[in-house]
Amino acid sequence: MGVALVTGGARRIGAEICRNLAASGHSVIIHYNTSKLESEALAEELQKISKIATIQADLGDQNECNDLLAKATQFFGPISILINNASFFEYDNLESFNADTFMRSIEVNTLSPLVLIKAFASQVPEGGGCIINMLDQKLHNPNPDYLSYTTSKTAIAGMTESLAIGLAPSIRVNGLAPGLTLPSPHAPNSKFEELHNSTPLARGSTPEDISEAVLYLVAAKAVTGQVLFVDGGERLSLRDSDVLFGRGE
Repeated sequence: MGVALVTGGARRIGAEICRNLAASGHSVIIHYNTSKLESEALAEELQKISKIATIQADLGDQNECNDLLAKATQFFGPISILINNASFFEYDNLESFNADTFMRSIEVNTLSPLVLIKAFASQVPEGGGCIINMLDQKLHNPNPDYLSYTTSKTAIAGMTESLAIGLAPSIRVNGLAPGLTLPSPHAPNSKFEELHNSTPLARGSTPEDISEAVLYLVAAKAVTGQVLFVDGGERLSLRDSDVLFGRGE
């Protein structure tokens, strides 16, 4: 079993990924920025079944990002699984576009994964490693909402094949693109349920679906340079605005 670093691992989808990796026998390092209490509670839960550690860093701060992986290796040795899950997700469109939101999106969602991937490659154990970049079904189903977020995810997705070629044969690089998965604080649960069940499969992705897909990619020794959509087919239902989050109000 390997050692996994999961960025943004304290809450929501990230926490479920940590649970499934730990249950499968991997040692897990839970990264967080501001979710200290949640990360500690999750670590206490998972320490009953695997080796667990927590680590704090603001991925928008390049000094902290540069040091993150080296500090993480001090817990259980070299990292063999890197899950770039943390995301900055804030509403904008062309009308409300501003440089601060754009740059924060790029720093957290595009630049920090690349910084971590570079550091990961320098310490990967002899048995090789696996990188999974968490993306979004918006890659295939774009709309004007969340312009900076979508741009940042499109950028890192566009590097999947290049990174897979450059890091082969010792490291596999894949992307995982969920659809609408969890309720938003900006909409009632009834609206979430309606939209979550309106995909071609009549069910949207769940955190369990996504964490199971992570385990598949971790174990799939012949798979690299791929983007796996786990969205119930949501990307096939084109829409001209974000289905749930709207303007983030």
